[in-house]
Amino acid sequence: MAEHQTCGPQPKWAAQIEDQHVPAPQRTVKVKVLKDQANIASENILVRDHGGDHDVPLDDEQVIDLAQGNVFYAVPACEAPNPPACHATPKLAFFVDDRPEVTFRADQNGTTLRELFGFTPEVRLFRDYESPHDQPIGLDGPVNFGDGPVFYTRRKHAKLTIAVNDKPFTEADGVKHEMSGRDIAKLVFDDPENYDLFALPSEDQIGLDQTVKVKDCDKFKAIRKTVAGGYEITRIDRELDTLRQGGAKVTFVPEVPAVVFHDIPARKGYPHLQSTDVLVTVPGGYPGQALDGAYLPQGSPLLGKVVGSPQGNTIQALNRTWQLVSYHPHAGGGAPPWNKDKHGFHTYVDELLTWVHRANQ
Repeated sequence: MAEHQTCGPQPKWAAQIEDQHVPAPQRTVKVKVLKDQANIASENILVRDHGGDHDVPLDDEQVIDLAQGNVFYAVPACEAPNPPACHATPKLAFFVDDRPEVTFRADQNGTTLRELFGFTPEVRLFRDYESPHDQPIGLDGPVNFGDGPVFYTRRKHAKLTIAVNDKPFTEADGVKHEMSGRDIAKLVFDDPENYDLFALPSEDQIGLDQTVKVKDCDKFKAIRKTVAGGYEITRIDRELDTLRQGGAKVTFVPEVPAVVFHDIPARKGYPHLQSTDVLVTVPGGYPGQALDGAYLPQGSPLLGKVVGSPQGNTIQALNRTWQLVSYHPHAGGGAPPWNKDKHGFHTYVDELLTWVHRANQ
């Protein structure tokens, strides 16, 4: 294998092996080094993942180019696939903030890479180099896998930050030194006319057409004038977007309606599984009506091991059957009482993480 040009700053490289993020010393690396860093048993064979019958077994002493595929798994020698007669497109793992996303597409751009990780366009993205000279990635700039798959993010620095209903907003969100009450309420709700706005901690009400001088760290709360039936889809969208910006994988299923939280992790070394998807239904009066309960995939090894008794209720969503567990975090289950102005899907995930982590053996 030909050596790659090494003059100038070199990008960082990494591999995904058995769902582990394994940093690599350089683009070309000996297979044994990857196995050792991933703690793969020496008698097992490392296999490059091409997503099918074209997976390639690798010899320990072989030096491989990670640009030709950096997603691998290990199998006992007796189960190793035969070398394929022809090659297929390999799986490629991009890493942002040490989190991998796998794709077959090597030629990304700044926009598609952000979308792959669920980031908004405002997120500042950099390719990580073995030097201080990291490369900023614009929205339209090309991002080729062969130039390095490791990136990190930085949020835009803001000089003016306020909080509305305990949620931070900055100049990037439209915060200004002078704002109307309507502008402040609209940071949280698309229909500000249906809300009363108050300054904190004084609780002085601010009229929607009233202009106020805004200072850094000012706090406000917006309270809906009435609480009626029917859930607020715009609020759910905002809460799920908050989760996605933090790297979470969530799916809204409108026909149920419900939200599926993907890959909620079990504690390290838990013998039954590494992670699970959890479905949470949307109450008819959400957010005035609290989130409650959780559904696990039917047949999940967590049933009977997490807090709460499995129920007979099942739901069909995302081509799976889900079984209800009587888990009630905001009704005596350890979480604070439900507060419609503070809690939501973006906070319910905190309870689900605890729920799965504390599952019995």
